[in-house]
Amino acid sequence: MAEEANQPNAGEIQPDVQAPTSASTTALDELRTRRKEYLKYQNETQAAALKGRASFLADVVTWEEFVALSDGVGLTYRVYAKSHEVSQALKGLRENGSSDEVTNLGITGSFIYIHGGGWRVGNLDSEDLTCRRLCHTLNLVVFSINYRKVPEHPYPIPITDAKAGVLAVNERYISKLTGLPVIICGSSSGGHIAGLITQAAVEGSLNIRLDRTALRGPVTVHPDHVPTRFKKSYNSYDTNDSRGEYQGMASNMRNGVFGMASIPQEIIETGQAFPLWGEFKGHPRTYIEVSDDDVLLDDGLCYAKALEEAGVEVKVKIRKVCWPAYSQDCGIYLGFYNVEYHRETMWANLRTIVCL
Repeated sequence: MAEEANQPNAGEIQPDVQAPTSASTTALDELRTRRKEYLKYQNETQAAALKGRASFLADVVTWEEFVALSDGVGLTYRVYAKSHEVSQALKGLRENGSSDEVTNLGITGSFIYIHGGGWRVGNLDSEDLTCRRLCHTLNLVVFSINYRKVPEHPYPIPITDAKAGVLAVNERYISKLTGLPVIICGSSSGGHIAGLITQAAVEGSLNIRLDRTALRGPVTVHPDHVPTRFKKSYNSYDTNDSRGEYQGMASNMRNGVFGMASIPQEIIETGQAFPLWGEFKGHPRTYIEVSDDDVLLDDGLCYAKALEEAGVEVKVKIRKVCWPAYSQDCGIYLGFYNVEYHRETMWANLRTIVCL
């Protein structure tokens, strides 16, 4: 696997400062154990894939860079380049600001990726294969942004962390890759963060140009605080919760297991907290991918409707496959389900993000 200049404890927040939390010590210990198990499984499965049927992705060059935050903590983001030649040109671009060496390398755009995990688990490694595939297949420069997790770091810390990472990659790279589209993408809770970042960019409170947004199974609203105009069409949270793959997920979300509990009640029905409560005029062209049996199906469909009503060009793909198979590293290599049938369709759809 081609790697360059990794920070210590790659993919983790540096340093790992723990904020005060009301959660019990036992609950936190259990969560931290689950985090380790989740990442261990992800790392082992992805490592096996990179040695096997996804071996061609091992040639993608990655490196990590550090961002100092205003509260004295730092985070890392990971850069993906298709080849050593591209990586060297990008590093030269950061140092001297010249895009001459990058111009003729066939780069199709800058792609900012926000990983999912219920705001509670995951890091730069957990969706590494997705980022490698995007970089390799579409010749994108991919920037995977890390952020601190709840409950140790409650709202709005995951969002402000991600915004800081986005501003850093924009200043160091994206703003210098002139003439290329800028795409932001997030999966599940990462889709929630990507949606909020898009809103901030449109409003002008975040200084970055975004040309397209891609949301994969996004969280766009609290299930108990849905805008009135969408309440009749917002049903998947409860109807799909009874399915085996999702048993209890809706109640877990409502009870704050996946991080919603830290959002203050006074802003829960505003665009500060959830994208579906925001303003939609002026948004970039958007691609939304959802699963027909996901509890978050209507999060995506209602958000698409809101964008369309505001005159935004939207492409929606409803996949006939369970959530992990399309959202967790696109289900291509992780072995959750047999999704070989969906492979070419999946990447044809992702190409539309660049071509929209």
